[in-house]
Amino acid sequence: MSNAMKNIRPISGPHEPLDAIDERILAALVDDARISNKQLAELVGIAPSTALMRTRALSERGIIRGFEAILNLSSIGRSVQALIAVRLRAHDRDQIDRFTSRVPQLPAVLSTFHTSGSVDYLLHIAVASTEDLRDWVLDNLATDPVVGHTETTLVFEHMQGNHGPLPE
Repeated sequence: MSNAMKNIRPISGPHEPLDAIDERILAALVDDARISNKQLAELVGIAPSTALMRTRALSERGIIRGFEAILNLSSIGRSVQALIAVRLRAHDRDQIDRFTSRVPQLPAVLSTFHTSGSVDYLLHIAVASTEDLRDWVLDNLATDPVVGHTETTLVFEHMQGNHGPLPE
């Protein structure tokens, strides 16, 4: 049994609780989202048709939000990563909606976090060079009338965290 499958605490919330089979399916998919349905069924100890049905149900319930390829950004020409703290000028619905409908969709943006405290948003972006980073901030944030202040921090290394069920 893999480490992700040990010591899983039950997930609760507005959805019906997960049972042990659901938890094992999630742990296996977090370990390897490309696992075949047959391999998943064998690992969890259920029939392939049950594994498929359960996985679909977890997706329909919104517990599994999707599967993605995680790219090596340097190998595709986006070796400079940065975190950009953004403070809006005002906090009215129109400005927030304008910002959130435009900025997260920009090609360089990997993630957008709406935060509390002195910063309204934290953007994780990846571009080809520091010159591209400077231009991106100028073109997309500094000239935006909604944005009041930005602070850019270069990322030296991004270490991926745990995306799935948390151990106790």
